[in-house]
Amino acid sequence: MLRVTMPEDTPHRNDSHTPASRHFLDDCLFYSVNAFSRQLLKMAEAGFAPLKLSPAHVSFLLILYDNPGINPKKLGILLQLTPSTITRFIDALAKKKLVKRKKYGKTIAIFPTDKGVALKPAIARAYKDFYLNYARILGPETARNLARQIRKANAGLAKVSSFHTGHDSNL
Repeated sequence: MLRVTMPEDTPHRNDSHTPASRHFLDDCLFYSVNAFSRQLLKMAEAGFAPLKLSPAHVSFLLILYDNPGINPKKLGILLQLTPSTITRFIDALAKKKLVKRKKYGKTIAIFPTDKGVALKPAIARAYKDFYLNYARILGPETARNLARQIRKANAGLAKVSSFHTGHDSNL
């Protein structure tokens, strides 16, 4: 395995890692968050499999339940997804007859269908079970604190990213 000495690794560090035993990914936020995300995704996919919906589609529907008639742009902002991804989600869920589009002039509004609303209790149960599962493993306080810290860090990175790229930090 590749070992790289981290810049902050010096003999005077007061921790259990020594430069020789420390892997460069140990303190890499990008690696850690992505590895953690993959573990959560596996759990979510297993939990939502009986619904025959992806975790992303479940999140989409949960937002839609609280915001019927929302426009795709606002959905993209809330889910932090690009317009093309939101369009694909709407198309996929419309094909399953879970959502419908209504056009008001130039504006499009997205609504859950009756079939989509009928899934709401099952989705809420599956999402709660998913949360309880990872909160049991991590501890409820750790789960809440991680979510808050990651959300705060994401907001900070989004502000800097949008400043440097000129892209909307809400997407």
